[in-house]
Amino acid sequence: MQYRFSEEMARFPSEEFYEGRLQTGTPRTDEINSRLGASKFPWPRYDGRLFPVVFVPCASEEDFGRASKGNSGQVELVKHILGLLRMPRDGEEETDALTQGVSIAVLTPYSRQAQSLKQELPEKGGAVVSTIDGFQGREADVCILSTVRSNIEGDIGFVEDARRLNVAWTRPKLGLIVVGSHSTLSANSALWRRALAACKEVKIEIHEA
Repeated sequence: MQYRFSEEMARFPSEEFYEGRLQTGTPRTDEINSRLGASKFPWPRYDGRLFPVVFVPCASEEDFGRASKGNSGQVELVKHILGLLRMPRDGEEETDALTQGVSIAVLTPYSRQAQSLKQELPEKGGAVVSTIDGFQGREADVCILSTVRSNIEGDIGFVEDARRLNVAWTRPKLGLIVVGSHSTLSANSALWRRALAACKEVKIEIHEA
């Protein structure tokens, strides 16, 4: 029995890691609709309610040549997503209070990517940045997961690790946003194909000023 997140978010880890036995004790539908729906991030809707598990594709290739991996394109996209999450949908004061009251964690499997995110994300965004391993035992209202890997070989290294995926997926209370390359993540990993199938895709374009 878990009380952290909604049934929509629990479905994948329950089926994948807990033999379908993970039960949800606290419905969060109203809280998800009001708090996540207050921002300009385009959360998808399903059966008349906000769906809180999304995949945002990013075509940017990973940065090559070092032991720990990074992806500068994903850093920029995460920065844009964070801005949308902090931007009130309609500019009203009450909505602004809702968006600012949502805690956000930006997670990634790689320490190099975590360092890049810490350098680039604005302090006023109020997001905690951490590796997945470093965030075990903690939680946030929304987690953004930068998966980093993007290459023509479909090589994802230890991003394939089921334990890390389980930790990342079960940290958020209200919403999960996975950022990555669909083709790379799904090329050689049945686990990630199932994970992506559990998400609804949301395309985000960064418009240069």
